[in-house]
Amino acid sequence: MYDVISMKSTIEEALSKAEAEVRTIFAKALRNIYSANKVPNETTFGNVTICKHTLRAHSDLDDITGAAGFYIILTDYPIENNNCMLSGHENLRAIYRGECGTIRKRIQSHLFNTQYKEDYECRKTDYKNSEKGKGKEFYEPFWPACLKPEPGVNGIDIDNEKYKNSEWLVIVHSMKGSSQEVRQQAELAFDEVFGKPVACRERV
Repeated sequence: MYDVISMKSTIEEALSKAEAEVRTIFAKALRNIYSANKVPNETTFGNVTICKHTLRAHSDLDDITGAAGFYIILTDYPIENNNCMLSGHENLRAIYRGECGTIRKRIQSHLFNTQYKEDYECRKTDYKNSEKGKGKEFYEPFWPACLKPEPGVNGIDIDNEKYKNSEWLVIVHSMKGSSQEVRQQAELAFDEVFGKPVACRERV
């Protein structure tokens, strides 16, 4: 009548094929936008617009979208063994790429990590003390894994002495209406085209 093992295999194969097709589209677009492995001066490419944000102070986050998207972090802060080929002006190199449904908060977690943790705890406390949150778990995920410029470092504060004299550029590809599965293919396509940035140390 039917073979559930075969059915499972059919679905997995179809998903794998669809992911590969999406990844190929992203890879082609990334090669076009960042031709010669360089961040372009322009920001519009057909129906795709990228936003470039130079961050120095926490208030600079206000200009970054709070919606879903794919992002790239570049800096001239010296980090050893970075094989990612994407570069910007001067000595800027891509050190991280990621995706999220709430880009602004995610960038805060990477580059203003202390403030991110404080803000998260405030939001959690306010929710639990509210009528809406009584007896319920806080709905917002916490991101413990962040940018790692060195082993053992997990999220930084770029307004601190160690980092404040370096330049920090964040490029955002807005992807409103996307799913995490789609955005993750953008991450994999980026690694395929430019090499995985050094501060994406998932297991360090």
